[in-house]
Amino acid sequence: METPSRIRRDTPAEYTVPPFPSLFWPPQASKVILYELDEMWKFTLFWTIILYGLFHLGAVGVAVLMQGGRRMSSWKNLWLVPLTYALIAGFEGLLAGTLVGLIQPAASARAISSATSTCRPGSPLSGAGSTSWSWSCRRSASRVPKSLAGIATRAFCLGITLAASTTAALTILLFTTSPLWRLPFFAATLSLFHFFEFWTTAAYNTRAAEVSSFLLTANWPSYVIAHTFASLECLVTHVFWPSARWAPAGLGPALTLAGFALVVLGQTVRSVAMIHAGRSFNHLVQYRRKKGHVLVTSGVYSVLRHPSYFGFFWWALGSQMVMGNVVSFVGYAAVLWKFFSSRIGTEEEYLVAFFGEEYVLYRKRVRTMIPFVR
Repeated sequence: METPSRIRRDTPAEYTVPPFPSLFWPPQASKVILYELDEMWKFTLFWTIILYGLFHLGAVGVAVLMQGGRRMSSWKNLWLVPLTYALIAGFEGLLAGTLVGLIQPAASARAISSATSTCRPGSPLSGAGSTSWSWSCRRSASRVPKSLAGIATRAFCLGITLAASTTAALTILLFTTSPLWRLPFFAATLSLFHFFEFWTTAAYNTRAAEVSSFLLTANWPSYVIAHTFASLECLVTHVFWPSARWAPAGLGPALTLAGFALVVLGQTVRSVAMIHAGRSFNHLVQYRRKKGHVLVTSGVYSVLRHPSYFGFFWWALGSQMVMGNVVSFVGYAAVLWKFFSSRIGTEEEYLVAFFGEEYVLYRKRVRTMIPFVR
């Protein structure tokens, strides 16, 4: 018997596979879900190859730039460099994309099968002769995103990245004079950030903890593009202009320390805010007030309004100060300010609707501490 590739029993009858690049196309369109196992594989495979290709393209650029000033004879075989990197990127993308694109959906399929095995039409849970699942069955199926396999895989990868990048940063910093310790430092801070996003949610808002709580694919693909550009700026700047002064009047070391302090402050404030809010915290803007959702105005919320946004804003800017990125610092500041000013405005419309005058008074009393966002 042929095994169907469809893994969701609640697939809409009118469902059609969205065109590549899927999920968020065209831009700003409503979210589209992939239901088919083979389409999940294709989506993951194609995007993995694209991303691997972009990273290797950066390596090609570095290799070509390093030929500057050399004899022309060294350029005659340079065409082999992009070809070699393209082949490597294609092979790595094919291998990684296939593994992730097949194993993870397969694990989700098993989880869905397990969650719905006792919720078939006509079962005692749904009522005799019923053709739809009961609420308890739907609620069970909705918990599928809490894939233990997915959570374990992401936690493992973040742990490996944190250990490797911390070791690399300390080794470069302690035993060389190279400024490139900043790159693995950035990777380490990113690993810690995404780990704490999930850990605080799992520890203090357990019901909301799921694979997406790591925020690894939040605001895709702009989030990845921003961090990739920041990494490339740091790499190119410190490889080709290692002695260049990015800060005026010799303030580089002081600004680096200030950036490190902002990273620590931002991460601490964001995590403390999530812990203190508990079940009232959510990574998504809430359009309806849920049971148990209360207005938190004590602790860090008595000093900062939207402290989690404050934390990420200054964490991100601090990371760019540590890396010595002038362009990325300006870009991060502009993009994050626009994002948070818009999001806070939208979110507070709902908070006023939820809590009325109580929130209006709170908003007048407590500031966000994000520049020009009242």
